[in-house]
Amino acid sequence: MLKITVVQPSYFAGDTPDPVIAKFLTEEMEKVEKGGLIVLPEYSNAGGISDPEREKAAMPRAKKMLESAQRIAKEKQAYVAINVLEQRNGDIKNSTYLFDTKGEVAFVYDKIHLPPSEVSLGVKRGEGECVCDLDGIRFAFLTCYDIYFNEQIEFIAKHKPDVIIFPGYQRGERTDILRAQLKLTAFRCNAYVARSSFSMNDENHGGCSAIVAPDGEILKDMGKDVGQISAEVDPFFKHTRTAGFGCGIVRNDDFINEGLCPEAFK
Repeated sequence: MLKITVVQPSYFAGDTPDPVIAKFLTEEMEKVEKGGLIVLPEYSNAGGISDPEREKAAMPRAKKMLESAQRIAKEKQAYVAINVLEQRNGDIKNSTYLFDTKGEVAFVYDKIHLPPSEVSLGVKRGEGECVCDLDGIRFAFLTCYDIYFNEQIEFIAKHKPDVIIFPGYQRGERTDILRAQLKLTAFRCNAYVARSSFSMNDENHGGCSAIVAPDGEILKDMGKDVGQISAEVDPFFKHTRTAGFGCGIVRNDDFINEGLCPEAFK
């Protein structure tokens, strides 16, 4: 079994929200019991701001946040997934780090699909690596805007993940769309989805940090609450179904894969 914990801060944190949110995220990680997987939202070091120059000024905080995540992973013998906006090897990157239970970097995912705001900021996109195996669990990665693109979801589905780590920052998206995206992604990939994002103090937009099962069931949903939620899951559970009326039982993702005919749409 794997205990998944997702954290949701408030986007509204005063005149200098980024250090306040960073401190909140660290404190929430400290509260988590030993073991399991902890997922933090996008821009853990630069949350709550939207001015490009202030975002760049917050990038040095990435180092401190990564050090905190590394320490907590080791102390709690937990997997920790943390997203930062950072300067790395001369480029600005939107990076999700996955630390293993010894506090070592197991994988770094660089966001592939960049919205106009990140293009203007000079963020360099990733080149497609978004799946890794760790201790027998296959993790896949999406970051915020990525979830709008079926090309990445289909790529992930092809690799048969167990858990999809999904840091988000979708402040203006409707809550019904956020939930639909999560359910459909979990259902298509036959995997758990762990989404961590920001509360917008708005019933109809943002928020919805959640843990979703492979059959599309939303196990936990924070709505607009602030704090953290957890669910204990079997990471290897797969949704199965009939292969058609009166037919045998198959994995849901295999049922979909068998029906694909991309050549019809060339």
